[in-house]
Amino acid sequence: MIAELSAALTALKETTGLVKVINDAKNDAEIKAATFELNCKLIDLQSECFALGDVIRSRDEEVIHLKAKIAEYENFQTQVEGYVLNQLGSGAFVYSKQELVQGTEVTMHLCPLCYSKKIKSILHPFPVSKSSVYFQSRCLHCENKFLMDRNPAFTAPPTMAEIGRLLND
Repeated sequence: MIAELSAALTALKETTGLVKVINDAKNDAEIKAATFELNCKLIDLQSECFALGDVIRSRDEEVIHLKAKIAEYENFQTQVEGYVLNQLGSGAFVYSKQELVQGTEVTMHLCPLCYSKKIKSILHPFPVSKSSVYFQSRCLHCENKFLMDRNPAFTAPPTMAEIGRLLND
């Protein structure tokens, strides 16, 4: 932008100098030559002004884009206010927050991958059998699955020592 502004000012200065040459001209040939040169410089000045206008429009578009990014960031920060990084019973890390849902306090979990991409995506549990060690949840946005907390209905299969004792009894 500074280069375009400098070029426009230089063309304006040269144009002003040519007007002075026309005023000081002694004969018709000098006036015609200076007028022709003045027209060329005015065309250059017009071109530089257009280039300067393009640079200004480009900067305006960049400012609008950056303002939109800032608004998007601030909106995400508002949406995830209060969520903290939490390690689950399985060892997985998610963002968690206590929320009041229909009068009951529930722990809401967010997908850490989506969170890093500035997307608020709540993890949704899905059914597991009694043989599953952990409850499971998945992100509906990126489809990642997470082992959550221990399944209290899980019963570990007997160890070899326990089987041996049962057989000896």
